[in-house]
Amino acid sequence: MRKIILPIFYILLLISCRENEHQKEKTTISATSKINLAKESANSEKKNINHLFVANGGSVLYMKNGERRSQARFDTDGNFVDELLKVAREDGKYKDYDNYLMEEKDTLNFFEDFGRIKSDWLILKGNEITNKQQVVSFTSPKNKNSQDVRTVESTQLILFNPEIKHFNDENSVEAESYFTAMDDWAYYSNELREFFKKKGVKSSYNEKRYLEFKIENNKTILIDTKSKINNYTPNALLYKKGKTPIILHLIASDNDPDEIQSYLK
Repeated sequence: MRKIILPIFYILLLISCRENEHQKEKTTISATSKINLAKESANSEKKNINHLFVANGGSVLYMKNGERRSQARFDTDGNFVDELLKVAREDGKYKDYDNYLMEEKDTLNFFEDFGRIKSDWLILKGNEITNKQQVVSFTSPKNKNSQDVRTVESTQLILFNPEIKHFNDENSVEAESYFTAMDDWAYYSNELREFFKKKGVKSSYNEKRYLEFKIENNKTILIDTKSKINNYTPNALLYKKGKTPIILHLIASDNDPDEIQSYLK
């Protein structure tokens, strides 16, 4: 009898162990699924952020659906956006425009002079701000002629040619001011080219109306150079292959060398 009972006991024990292992696997799969769902939900929420404003008084999320969410005195060290999304509460609405937004009582501008992004914006128009000269506001054509488009595929400095004007009286005050400005442009553009040549970055002059760039996450942007960029009419853009271009001042010394170096990495 004992010879019969022992095998049955071991069989039952084995079945019990397998059931426990199976239950553990189900629990693990369930926990993993919950984690993945939570991550997907968090990523979806992050994609719905239009702008993120951070100042001493607190942080404000401007969502793509027009909601304003805020949290006072929030720790913004490291990767804090996920945590901010959990605690920030809706406290109003806002309206979005090209270069500013309007809340109930305030108007908040996105840009300073020369197209520079104000320091309080960490996300603007759905873009994480990694450089304060980063191009985020521009016009794209609804209908384009491929002959008017230049696709920029390599790292380079792109200089915008100034508008050519003709005068009936070349001795007029207007004409003299124009020719002086052209001389200044030629001098400073050459200086800027030399600055980047020393860094191993080639330069080119743009002769097309539209510039096409491939940027982060395999996206492509198309910029109308006849329209303002970051609420400014720039003389030059710097493009690092695979990155969003940045605006540059024509006068080399007016650019921040640390920002340029960081961008070119």
